[in-house]
Amino acid sequence: MYVTKNGSTAAVKPDGDIISVCTNTNGKKDSIRALLEFTIKNGGTKFNSYSGNYGVYRHCGFEPRSWCEGVYEFYPDSWKKGRKTNPKEYDKEPIIFFEYTGKQSKYLDDKEFTSIVEYKGKDYDDAERIRDEGMKK
Repeated sequence: MYVTKNGSTAAVKPDGDIISVCTNTNGKKDSIRALLEFTIKNGGTKFNSYSGNYGVYRHCGFEPRSWCEGVYEFYPDSWKKGRKTNPKEYDKEPIIFFEYTGKQSKYLDDKEFTSIVEYKGKDYDDAERIRDEGMKK
């Protein structure tokens, strides 16, 4: 696990899966771009995320490969309390599975991707499998 002096984190699993990319929101912030560049230099080839930062990932050379519906019960607590006062009003974000290609995705935003791409997994594990099987080896 890589931890910046500002408390942001990122890690790469042996299979190239990028995990725990978290920017510390207190004090001086590290950029997601810098954290992703670090993970790529250290063997990162893929990751998944809720769709909220799609634009950042797209500009960092990650292309979406598959997706599944987000599950509200697994959303971070801060999302449940912070963005909407009534959880029933909260818009669910899909989980998007990305591959690092070094190219910018042709899909401009997550809504375009999820409305066009047929690679929707029936659940998280299925969407992950679809991405992994389709990755260039």
